[in-house]
Amino acid sequence: MKMNSIRLSLIVYFVLLLTFAMSAVAWLSFRLTAASLRDRQGDAHDLIVSQCDAQVAIARAEVDHRILRQAQNMARSTRSVPVHAEAWFAVPIICSPGLLSPHFANAIFLAEGLHSKVSPFVQPVLQPRLAVIEDAEDHVPFPDRNIAQEYFQTYNGRGQPMQNSEVLQPGEFTLSERVQSTSELLMEQFDTIGLEDGTRVRRVTLMAPVPRYNPGVVVPWVWDRMPPPWNPFRIPLGPIAKGVPKGPSTTPFPKGPAKGIPPSSFRDRWLAQVRAPFQSPSQVTNMFVQYGADLGLTDAKIGAYETERDEKLANLNTAIENELGVLRSRMIGVGLVALVSLVLGALGIVWVGLSPLTRMSEAVRHVSPRNFALDLDPKTLPGELQPIAERIAEMLKHLQMAFEREKQASADISHELRTPVAALMTTLEVGLRKSRSGEEYREILEECKICGQHMYKLVERLLALARLDAGVDPYRPRATDVCDLALECADIIRPLAKARGLKLKLDLPEPVLTMTDPEKLQEVLINLLHNAVEYNNDQGSIELAMTHDANQMHITVRDTGIGIKPEAMEHIFERFYRADASRHADMPHAGLGLSIVKSYVELMKGLIRVESSDAGTAFHITLPIVEPSPPRESGIMEMARVG
Repeated sequence: MKMNSIRLSLIVYFVLLLTFAMSAVAWLSFRLTAASLRDRQGDAHDLIVSQCDAQVAIARAEVDHRILRQAQNMARSTRSVPVHAEAWFAVPIICSPGLLSPHFANAIFLAEGLHSKVSPFVQPVLQPRLAVIEDAEDHVPFPDRNIAQEYFQTYNGRGQPMQNSEVLQPGEFTLSERVQSTSELLMEQFDTIGLEDGTRVRRVTLMAPVPRYNPGVVVPWVWDRMPPPWNPFRIPLGPIAKGVPKGPSTTPFPKGPAKGIPPSSFRDRWLAQVRAPFQSPSQVTNMFVQYGADLGLTDAKIGAYETERDEKLANLNTAIENELGVLRSRMIGVGLVALVSLVLGALGIVWVGLSPLTRMSEAVRHVSPRNFALDLDPKTLPGELQPIAERIAEMLKHLQMAFEREKQASADISHELRTPVAALMTTLEVGLRKSRSGEEYREILEECKICGQHMYKLVERLLALARLDAGVDPYRPRATDVCDLALECADIIRPLAKARGLKLKLDLPEPVLTMTDPEKLQEVLINLLHNAVEYNNDQGSIELAMTHDANQMHITVRDTGIGIKPEAMEHIFERFYRADASRHADMPHAGLGLSIVKSYVELMKGLIRVESSDAGTAFHITLPIVEPSPPRESGIMEMARVG
């Protein structure tokens, strides 16, 4: 984009720079703030999720604690109840119809009769017993809106179902084989199962120890004391208590009451002696209790917790997004306000900063062809503009001098041309006033020729200067012997010097061959020698000397004239400048010779300087020596030479 106004360019670039910088800062700030908010959101998210997980864990722990407590209560309520002979008779009928034979039935009835006769004495020892939970349904609370439906199921030591709640269908609770095969005390085990109607139930399984009574055991105290034919290995049939030696029992017949049993009779003492081994820790069996609760209320509570968690997370996300939106809007608003403020400030700053340029432009605007003075003190400008102001002032000074020279040149040209033109017109008018002889007309024509030659030389010099200024006067170097060229110039000037009674001295070395433009060098030497003749004293002398070294040659033209005043030394190479009216000559001059000399010397890449005193004036010229390259012979000449 091209902008012609510096002020506009600075404002646009400044605004673009500020916009980019502010955008980068705002973007970075927004990203950092957004990252901080995201971190806060993550922490709050983790807190909400952990709170929900804790509530869910508490709800599930409450269920586990309740069913465990209920199962433990039921296990504590376990009792051992006797099994009557009628049940013995019913067992083979129910379990194995193949055992229903007359002999087995008679044996059962005989056992029943025998049982009725000996029951008062041996029932506490020989009658089998079962582990049951008394009033099991009373342990299960009635469900309501605060208590879920609960279930229970018990198993004997072999894993066979025994008791179950009324609302539980047979087979819905099962006991795993791993639990059935365990031989150690089983800690509580929790699991979640589904019933046939799709109800999810949280269940706990416990193993409860129950005293075990073996109906096939005869009184150990009697059995152990039977002679070897009847008990040859002296091994008790009943279970052996842990820590009791396996040898023959040495327990004597009880002679007194057992500890903890009142001494009522011999029967009681004997029963206490017999029951003691069966009431030790090793004479127990296992019963498994399963207790469960419907997870409907718990799942509903957990669902409420999760719903609350999701709502909190959604609210948290919405709040964070709203905060980010508000932050974004505020940053955009603040950025726009700041940008507008900065633009306005930039306008003022640029206006104040460019005020020196404005003052300079106003000062330059008042410059005219009649007034070249820069009405501005460079010291009042900034340091960056002071050199520019000084250069402008210097340029205006040179322009003023150039304009003055042009004016003076116009006046000088007019003056120089007016004199020969006036002389020519006067001569022609005089010649035309009357008839004259041929000789008189010839003299008039000779005078007209002299005026024409004067005008011709003046025009030629003006054209030479114009060509030099326009750069159309080319430099045409070629191999030249400078000594021969100097001799030719001296031969041209010698008649003029002889006419004035001047001596011309030459001090030239051996030939100096260099690459230069002979026409322009000849013009330079003739102009200097001609000025030395015209502005010399009578009976004076002129010296043309030349020296050289490996790279340069030095030419000196010295006269014995009246010299040049010091104040005129700086202006002698200016066009139409004449140092002193007393320096006159028989032929008129326009003050262009030295200007042409200096221009030609500079065109030949040389230097010219002047020295002047009361004893005379000397011009010193220094030119480079460029050795000419050997000429190349044509192919035909080479072939001829070879032939």
